[in-house]
Amino acid sequence: MMTRSEISKLEPAERDPAALRRTALWLVAFMVLGGLAILYAYNKFNQRVVDSDRPSMESKITDDARLVTADGLERDIQDLKGEVSLLLALTKDGSERSEPTLQALKKVMAAFPTESGRRPKLVVFVLDGDEEKPGEMADVLSEYGKEPEVWRVAAGEDGKVSVRAFLKNRIRHGIYPNMKDGDLSYDSKLVLLDQHMQMRGIPNSNEGWDFARVAKMEEDFRIAQKENPEAELIPPPMTQEKLTTLLIDAINHLFDNPEESGHKPS
Repeated sequence: MMTRSEISKLEPAERDPAALRRTALWLVAFMVLGGLAILYAYNKFNQRVVDSDRPSMESKITDDARLVTADGLERDIQDLKGEVSLLLALTKDGSERSEPTLQALKKVMAAFPTESGRRPKLVVFVLDGDEEKPGEMADVLSEYGKEPEVWRVAAGEDGKVSVRAFLKNRIRHGIYPNMKDGDLSYDSKLVLLDQHMQMRGIPNSNEGWDFARVAKMEEDFRIAQKENPEAELIPPPMTQEKLTTLLIDAINHLFDNPEESGHKPS
C-alpha cells in the first residue's frame, strides 16, 4: 500500500490528444463496419427468402395433449408427427362464422384426393362435443372420411376444458372459445402443421390462414365501392382465392420437403 507521501508525489497522466482521436476513429470505424456487415447479412437473407414458396415458420407444438375422438379412442396431439395436418375449430352443426374457412377447406382437400398419396390429415376440434358421447361428433365434416383419417376431437362445453386452453395457448387461436350474446365465439382460422409439429404460415409473412378475416376485408371493400362509386379505393392485399392458392402451394411444399424442420432443411 502506498504511503501518503508517495501518493502526494503522483502526477496526473498526460493525455495524448492524437492518440485519443485515433482510438475514437477506430471505434467509429468498427461500429460502422459492424453495422454494414449486419445489413449485408440481412439483405442477403431477404434475397434468399423474398421469392421463396416455403411456408413461414411459426411456433412448434412440443407438449402432449389428450384428445378423445369420435370413435371413442384416446389419442395425443404428438401422434400427428410425420403428418401434414390441417387443424380447425368448429361446432357440430357448423356455423356462419366458419363458412369462409369451410369453403376454402373444400377447395384445398379437393386438390389432394386420397389416391394422390399426399392428402393432409384433418383435425377438427368440435367445440360443443361431448367426451361421454363421442359418436355425436361423427357427422362433423364426414365428407372427408372417418377416424383415424379425420380426427373429430371433443372440446366439451366447459370453458375450462384443457382442449380449449390448448387451442388458445398452443395453437395460438386469437379467441378463447366462449359464449357471447348467446352465440359461441371462437377463432375459425385454419392451422397448417408440418411433419415436425411446426405451425406454418403464409410464405414471407407472419400471417396465418384466417379466411374469415380475409372475407371480411373483401366484404368491407365491396361495401366501400358501393357507397363511394367515384372514389379510387385500394383493394385489400389478400383475397380468399389467393389465400386458398397459397395454402395449397404451402401444403405441396411440405410434402415435397418432408425433412425441413427449421429455417434450413435438416
